Amino acid sequence: MPGLFPQVRHRYVGIDISPQAIKFVELSRSQGAFKLQAYAIEPLPAGLADDQTGAEPKSVVQVLLKALAEAAVVARDAAVAIPDGRLICKTLEVEAGLSEVELELHVRLEAEQYVPYALEDVALDFEVQGNSLSHPTRVNVHMVACRQEALEWYRSVLSDVGLNLRVVAVQSHAMARGVDAMVSGLALQGAVAVVDCATHTTQLSIVQQGEVIYSRELLFGHATAGVQAFQSTLVQHLERGLELFVESGIKGVVSMIVLAGEAVSNPGTTQWVEDRLGVPTRTANPFLAMSLNPALAPETLLCHAPVLLTACGLALRGFD
Repeated sequence: MPGLFPQVRHRYVGIDISPQAIKFVELSRSQGAFKLQAYAIEPLPAGLADDQTGAEPKSVVQVLLKALAEAAVVARDAAVAIPDGRLICKTLEVEAGLSEVELELHVRLEAEQYVPYALEDVALDFEVQGNSLSHPTRVNVHMVACRQEALEWYRSVLSDVGLNLRVVAVQSHAMARGVDAMVSGLALQGAVAVVDCATHTTQLSIVQQGEVIYSRELLFGHATAGVQAFQSTLVQHLERGLELFVESGIKGVVSMIVLAGEAVSNPGTTQWVEDRLGVPTRTANPFLAMSLNPALAPETLLCHAPVLLTACGLALRGFD
């Protein structure tokens, strides 16, 4: 008899670790619908290197343990992201029809040309993405490599807080998945320009059909003094960044701008950008189509959502 027993909600936690802070999102899924169960944004001790994997894991473990406990996270499976700058990514053209063993051997041989250190020190993964447009008898294979020690750092952190590392994703791919969650119900006819504002730099990513097709660092951050100064600088750099995207020759027309990061929670920033660039602009919120744990305050989440785009994308990735 249906309905006598509650459905088990599988849960995943997506953990986005930067040198400045830990951001995590815990999601559950039931009958295909996602629910936000918990989240947190916790600053890390000052002084971590740009690559936090060079720091002792315990400096992160203590903060993460406290945040997970305070948020009452139930999930034991986790997904993390490695920043794109710490990875070697390459799309290879490979003869179609190779077996899994042959394909793996081919990718490893190709990796030797692009990876500047011994392959035994490397974590290597690849994914077949479909037929090559220029050579129909070949397929595109996306290869990703990182230092094994970086991967072990994340594994050590999660193990020490009682979590199982199930997924390691490319940071930009996780961000793109968070964007997809936000715009999935919209009838967009083009790409989405995602502007992620950090303290000193801002990342512009063009996302189309769940993939980042263009990325560029904009040399400014929300440390710019004053709201008006920040908004003016944002528009100036974004306008130039979008011009460079057009000049790059990559096919794609930006039909929406999504603003992410701490500074964009100011309610006037989104309208300021839309008015001056003439492109529909939204503040990042990947939870729009999700139900919420009643313990969460919707008003507070609205302020925090722009910072949780990548963490949400990571949690969603766990359900694949």
